[in-house]
Amino acid sequence: MRKTYVQELNQLHDNLILLTKKVNASILKSVDAFIKEDRELAHELFSDDLRINALAAEMEKDTYRIIALQQPVASDLRMIFTVIHASTDLERMGDHAVSIAKATLRRTEDTSESKTVTKLLKDMADLVTQMSADVLKAYMAKDASMAKQIASRDEQVDALLKEVYREARIRMSQKTGEEVVEMGLGYIGVANNLERIGDYITNICERIVFLNTGEIVELN
Repeated sequence: MRKTYVQELNQLHDNLILLTKKVNASILKSVDAFIKEDRELAHELFSDDLRINALAAEMEKDTYRIIALQQPVASDLRMIFTVIHASTDLERMGDHAVSIAKATLRRTEDTSESKTVTKLLKDMADLVTQMSADVLKAYMAKDASMAKQIASRDEQVDALLKEVYREARIRMSQKTGEEVVEMGLGYIGVANNLERIGDYITNICERIVFLNTGEIVELN
C-alpha cells in the first residue's frame, strides 16, 4: 500500500479521535455550565464549537481528496465514508452542546434548585460521553458486536430522560410562578439535547456494524 495513502488514512483516524474528544469535552462542559449557572463557561462553548466545525470540515475535505486522488479499494472506501458520516454526527452532537450553553444563558437564577434533576442531567451527560468514547473504541477495534452493545445503552439515556420529565413536572406542580416553569422547561430542554446526542451515537454504531459486516441495521 502506498506510503502517502497509509499516512492519509492514519491522519483520518487521528482526527476522528481528536474530534470525539473535543465533542465529549464540550458536552460535559455545557452541562457543567448549566448546573453551576456559569455564564462565562457557557460562552466558551461557542468558540469550542467553531473549532469542532473546522475540524469536521477539514476531515470531510480530506476524505474527498483521498477518494479523488488515491482511488481507494472497496473496503477502504466503506471505512472512509464511515468516517465522513461519523464526523457529521459528532459535529451535530457539538451543536447540541451549544444548545445547552444557550439554555444556560437564558436561565434565571434558581433559588430552589432541584438536586435530583441536576444529578439526572449529570448522569445523562456522563452516560452519553462514555458511549461516545466507547464507540470510538469499537470503530478502532472493528468490533460490530461492541457497537451493538453500546447502542443498546441508549435505552438508559431514554430512561433518564423520562425521569427528568417526571421530576420537572413534579417540581412545576408543587411550586407556582413563571420562574419555576421556566426552570422546569430548561431542565427538560437540556435533557432533550442529551437524548438527541445519544441518538447520534447510535447512528455511528449502525455505521460501524455496516462497515465490518455489510449488514444494514437499525439499532434505535
